[in-house]
Parts: sequence; C-alpha cells; structure tokens
Amino acid sequence: MSNKRYEERDAILAKIEVFQAHLELLKRTNVLNDAFPIWHDGEFGAINNFQLGQLPKILVRNPSL
Repeated sequence: MSNKRYEERDAILAKIEVFQAHLELLKRTNVLNDAFPIWHDGEFGAINNFQLGQLPKILVRNPSL
C-alpha cells in the first residue's frame, strides 16, 4: 500500500471517530429538556419558569396561571 493510501485511510478513520463521538452526543440529547425545562423554584415546581401550584401562606407570582 502506498503512503498516500495510508494517509487517506487514516483521514477516513479520523472522520469516522469524530462522527461516532457526535452521534453518541446526539443519542444523549433530549429535545424536551431544551423545550420545557422542569426545575424547582423554592417550594414549587416550575416548567419554563412558570410556577406550579400554590400554598396558603405563599402568594402566586403569576396569578394568570
């Protein structure tokens, strides 16, 4: 095998390795986490920074919800 063939093979193998790493990253990506971040805000759960629920002694910040 000529030196040029080895270089071509090595370049292809390097690209395959990069694409495989990118594929693994995409497999772990959850679109719903980006679209609807679910978190907590003090005593309450929150989706997209909107408070879920209320307590008698704590006023709701966004009464329209």
